[in-house]
Amino acid sequence: MLEVGEGTGESGSSGMPTKELPHHQPTVVDLFIIIYVYVDDYLKAAARSGLFTLPNEPHQKGSYAELMTIALVGDLLAQPSVQQWYAQVRATYGFLFPVLPDRTRYLRIQQNLERISADLALRLPHFDDDTVYVIDSKPLVCCVGGRHTRPRAMTTATGGRGGQGGYGTTGFFYGFKLHAVIDDHGMLVRFAIVPGREGDPPVARALLDVQEASLVLGDRGYQGCGVYAQPKKNFKRPCPWWGVMWWVRKTIETVFFRLDRSFHLMLPQLNSERSIRAHVCRKIAAHNLGLFFGAF
Repeated sequence: MLEVGEGTGESGSSGMPTKELPHHQPTVVDLFIIIYVYVDDYLKAAARSGLFTLPNEPHQKGSYAELMTIALVGDLLAQPSVQQWYAQVRATYGFLFPVLPDRTRYLRIQQNLERISADLALRLPHFDDDTVYVIDSKPLVCCVGGRHTRPRAMTTATGGRGGQGGYGTTGFFYGFKLHAVIDDHGMLVRFAIVPGREGDPPVARALLDVQEASLVLGDRGYQGCGVYAQPKKNFKRPCPWWGVMWWVRKTIETVFFRLDRSFHLMLPQLNSERSIRAHVCRKIAAHNLGLFFGAF
């Protein structure tokens, strides 16, 4: 087990970035240590509060803190393949993680960490009245065209006539949508993974209460849900929309671009809804962690 000292159990109480830069650590070992300390502190504090119960078997191979650290560091280092990164860690950094499970168990545990990864990500930022937030959505494309008819272990994304396909900038797609709210640091403070056909206003109402929605900028698709939305051209009495609002709203596209290019958010060969949710939650947790430590 990776031994780096006892944690305080209070990590993640502030959403402001620190001056510890993971990407600027002298070695990958230092990066492993700084992420492990944070994750281990978070898991211990969450377990003590009763948020969840982690398994503690006598001969358990690898703790959840170690396995989460391996996955998050791989995401921070832009490793495209989870399997190859895990094999590299076992071969190169075995002195840090001497007892690890086999690859298939590691992948199953990553799926089990879906809700923990989401909670870790959303404990970093928080809403306040002095910040302007931005909301938008992006497709999580499983496939396009006729491939949606192939059998898949999904319940809320189906293809064909009357299915749950959606429309994006590239046309019809089969899959889901990521709806996200970001703060002025680029951290995701709210997010939801919904079927691709789901409309923007209902998701915004579910993500935000009335007070929070009044602090959020959205595009024309968010009219009528409490968000300060860009007015449509045919409105007789459009709400004021200044140029600076357009530029602020565009910042979320930069965040989506970073998630795609730096964290490989675009779905790999994932054929189950559970694996897709776990994949997206882990990428968002890594993104928020990177911003928290000032990596970007």
